[in-house]
Amino acid sequence: MNSLVLIQDKRIKTFDIVRSFATILVFIFHAGYLLNYSRDGVIDWYKLNFVTGTVGVCVFFVLSGFLLFYQLYKNHEGLDKSRLLVYIKNRLFRILPLYYFSIFFIIIFLRHDIFLAEDGLRSVLYNLIFIRGIKGSNGGATITINPVYWSLLVEMHFYFILPIFYYFFYKYKKLYLFLILIALGLGYRLFLVYFIKTPSMQFMRFTPANLDFFAIGMLGAYCYVNGYNWVRSMGGMFFQALALIVFFLFIYWFDLNFAPTISYIFAPIFLSIIIVFGMLSFLSNENTAIVRLFSVRPIMFIAKISFSIYIWHAIIIGVVEKMPYTNIHKYILNILITLVFSTITYYLIEEPFIKLKTMSFKQWFLNYIPSIIKDNYK
Repeated sequence: MNSLVLIQDKRIKTFDIVRSFATILVFIFHAGYLLNYSRDGVIDWYKLNFVTGTVGVCVFFVLSGFLLFYQLYKNHEGLDKSRLLVYIKNRLFRILPLYYFSIFFIIIFLRHDIFLAEDGLRSVLYNLIFIRGIKGSNGGATITINPVYWSLLVEMHFYFILPIFYYFFYKYKKLYLFLILIALGLGYRLFLVYFIKTPSMQFMRFTPANLDFFAIGMLGAYCYVNGYNWVRSMGGMFFQALALIVFFLFIYWFDLNFAPTISYIFAPIFLSIIIVFGMLSFLSNENTAIVRLFSVRPIMFIAKISFSIYIWHAIIIGVVEKMPYTNIHKYILNILITLVFSTITYYLIEEPFIKLKTMSFKQWFLNYIPSIIKDNYK
């Protein structure tokens, strides 16, 4: 079988499109609280707004599984000590700088009273070391530092799980290993629904409940790297349009709320499969009009600063909603402030550490830092 993997130096637009799309969905969900939606009409805009947050996070999880497994597996290489160290370095440098900066920025400038609050210190500590307590439901203890941190905890847990999974997958090369992770996610949700009468949101969002998102994403990457014929056949505009239609129909008609129901048990599997098929369709042919439409500069720029947007948007909403403006003005102001603030933190915090991923600290300090100073004083 011929591989579908693109040449290493070429940027794969599909990943940026999906990343941008997921960011916009999560933003719409949180910013929607600034607007008043009516449930009257042909389209239930209130429901669409409500489920976009859930769907956006799910897309992020599937994308993480796909992209990170793809990066490890694209050359069919094992995970020796040197590759493992590079993987750890890349993940930590990509997430921790902005994540830790945001925690301390929020505490110092927006939630300076948190250390005086009950469980304030516990919340800070739990978020710093990426664990979740059992006392509350807000990403650590009973204090919410940032509403989006819970998903970053899940992401970080997956970063530790993936090398272990990949070691056994590369050693035994058995597809049922993907099914084990899928079964663990499904089994965890079954247990919560049928054996825990009123599971808290914390338990329903805990890492095991999301394992099948990552697993199905990884399975999609496996199929893509191995270039299966059925993957190649999905590269036309028809399949790309069909994937988009099925995706939007599914999120509109299916119950995707975080509630202990049958939908909560099985929806992640169906949604993950739809997302992966859409990604494979786009990846199989990035020269279609649909891909060109979704890869215009504004969308690509949102993809670039997506992590900063994800980190800041909910916090900025909390600041904007207290301002004496109309809801629509608050909504617009939130978009503008989020874009400006996210752009600043991307170039000042994220980008330097992204550069550091590809070079030693000495090279970074001697080459990259002087270039920044030079550019600023031209």
